[in-house]
Amino acid sequence: MIKHPIVNKLAAVTLALVFASVSYVQAEMRTWTSADGKTLEAEFAGSSGAGAAAVVKLKLADGSIVNYPVAKLSEADRLFVKGNLPTDPAALAAEIDKLVLNKLKESYYGLRDELAALPQNTALSNAEKLKRKEEIEREMQMCIPNEASSDNQFLRRIYLDIAGRIPTFEEAESFLNNRSASKRADLINELLDSPAFAMRMYNYYSDLFRIRDGVTMMGNGDLKADPYIEYIKESIQKDKPYDEMVRELLNANGQIWENPAAGYILADSGMRLCNLSNTFTIFMGTEITCAQCHDHPFEEVYQMDFYKMASFMGETETRARGGNSMMMMGGNNNYRQEVSRMSKILKDAGKLRENENEDRNLRQWLGTKSIAVHDDGSNAVTLPHDYKYDDGEPNMKVQPATYFGDKMNVSEFDSPRHAFAEWVVSPGNPRFTINAVNRFWKIAFGLAQIEPVYNIPGHLDGQAQNYELLTFLEEMFKDLDYSVKDFFRVVYNTRAYQREAETMSPSLTQVDKGTYHFPGPVLRRMSAEQLWDSFVTLTTPDPEGVTRSGADVYKEWMNTDTSQFKTADEIMAYKAQWNKIGQLTKYDGGPVSRADSIDGVQMFRASELRQPMPPSHFLRMFGQSDKQLIENQFTTGSSPQVMALLNGTITNKVLTSPQAYLIKEIAQGEGSKRDNIDKIFLSVLSRYPTSSEKSAAQSGMRAKTDRDMSEKEKLAAEAKAIGNVIWALVNTREFMFVQ
Repeated sequence: MIKHPIVNKLAAVTLALVFASVSYVQAEMRTWTSADGKTLEAEFAGSSGAGAAAVVKLKLADGSIVNYPVAKLSEADRLFVKGNLPTDPAALAAEIDKLVLNKLKESYYGLRDELAALPQNTALSNAEKLKRKEEIEREMQMCIPNEASSDNQFLRRIYLDIAGRIPTFEEAESFLNNRSASKRADLINELLDSPAFAMRMYNYYSDLFRIRDGVTMMGNGDLKADPYIEYIKESIQKDKPYDEMVRELLNANGQIWENPAAGYILADSGMRLCNLSNTFTIFMGTEITCAQCHDHPFEEVYQMDFYKMASFMGETETRARGGNSMMMMGGNNNYRQEVSRMSKILKDAGKLRENENEDRNLRQWLGTKSIAVHDDGSNAVTLPHDYKYDDGEPNMKVQPATYFGDKMNVSEFDSPRHAFAEWVVSPGNPRFTINAVNRFWKIAFGLAQIEPVYNIPGHLDGQAQNYELLTFLEEMFKDLDYSVKDFFRVVYNTRAYQREAETMSPSLTQVDKGTYHFPGPVLRRMSAEQLWDSFVTLTTPDPEGVTRSGADVYKEWMNTDTSQFKTADEIMAYKAQWNKIGQLTKYDGGPVSRADSIDGVQMFRASELRQPMPPSHFLRMFGQSDKQLIENQFTTGSSPQVMALLNGTITNKVLTSPQAYLIKEIAQGEGSKRDNIDKIFLSVLSRYPTSSEKSAAQSGMRAKTDRDMSEKEKLAAEAKAIGNVIWALVNTREFMFVQ
């Protein structure tokens, strides 16, 4: 059966969301100029709407009021009005909700008309009509806005989306007992400013940017990623404008311990053409890799376009060539000579193996001093030797040029790469901001406005799920000065986001044609990092209590003047310091020890562990990216995952360990068994149990003890009984999915 819309209810909801905020400044007659150069004499009488829907109210000499779109004003007039436009999250969220509801209604009535006309459609066979009828009825059901989420549903979802983990018992209880009308908005603000948000967004960026230990594509760990990792986390925590961060990543020069943003270019060390393709995919949502070898078969991207764009990076090198200027820093000579000198000291002191004459570790570690991003002034990009089109010759040098957006005058910049960076983040680039908001929308709703996210077309209308909404988000992000936190603050405050999850999966046809319009966030499985970090929340007293830090130690180590070392003991002490780079530390400054592990497993946030973890680790099994390809994580299920949840170490040993935080809290607490069951359900599922669930849990928590047991054995039995209930809950679909 198809759900019928309650038209009056939808109309009432729409009217309730209409926002009109008019702010007045001292009235003055002035000349207003439109974007196309037309002028009008009028007084500024305020503004209404928000973001891309904002209008300025112009009072004419006869006293009449004209509403004119702010977006169509000249740049100078837009700046005049901008300071008087509403930018608070509630206002912008209301505008988003209007656009979502309008699209849902428009789609519903269009489908209804198509359904009514289907019997008269002579172009389709009866079988095709039946199939289309089923599709229409299904899509119509997905055009009805879902009910508002309960506090329990919202609580769990917002923690997973912003903090990257489930809430603790204390966090859940505090929110659910809060009677404030603004508690949802307050929680959103609190989480966006928390260290947990930086950890969660780092996981996203590390997958997108392919951040890995070892930095380079086949990195073996000799070049430490710690400065780059800390740079990304700090940029998130301090809410560095997104365009500014991207500009820094593309412009960075030098060695990673001196300029951490250089890690982005170094990820594709020696592969400038691959770096260009990756940059287009990451920051412009445009896949141009095909054009490296031939004209793109589906987009208006020609092979010549690719090489003109690649020429912006043609002077960029990632390794020093010849001389000593880039080979050694900190007052030392050529690193090879220094390694030979120190190796001789170690050899004479018996610190090397009998058949070794050089310390391999020192050679590899200090060898990374030659790895640095710099522009050498010579464009190395030429057309391929087998170039076959008539607009160029094989092996011909090409000059940097853009094939869409602004034309860049390279002579105005320090290097072609700097010109390229400015072009990427320029307001005149039609894909940079669109790509960012498209990707961020997917974080919140589980599905982007344009899918796949790496294939933004030249013409958005007809491709985006909601063209008006996408362009609104684009202008809003610009107006928010590319604040990622403020963007999410608005989106998470929308009614659209705070509705129940959509349990009917959008069909591939809906996604491809852009006919899914977000009656609620899409029901989706936790990512590997969300799942792991939720287990961390259940087993440790402070999920964010341990962090990885090593940038300062690494910088000091790399800048050490080793020429001052005269003895083997000094050199061996220097080598020992290497292993301290990137060590985990507690927020109180103390080092992490084996005592901080649970049954030998380090239960710390995924963002603080090795990037990526080994293939056998729980994170990789459940979809953590290998950081080799862009967005290479997955959330599909598998038999090994099922076995890991049912029988694996994490669920059967760590979560149920007497040392796990939740079990210790319950086993050693003062509450009754019924209270403890409430605590378990709140901790694991962010809700209280039903009466039947509580009865079943009580049976499962009966510890098998006898009078001959020692107190330690009784505590172990009690912990095992509590662990049984926790094990059962984490193996439910309710736990695994973001509802």
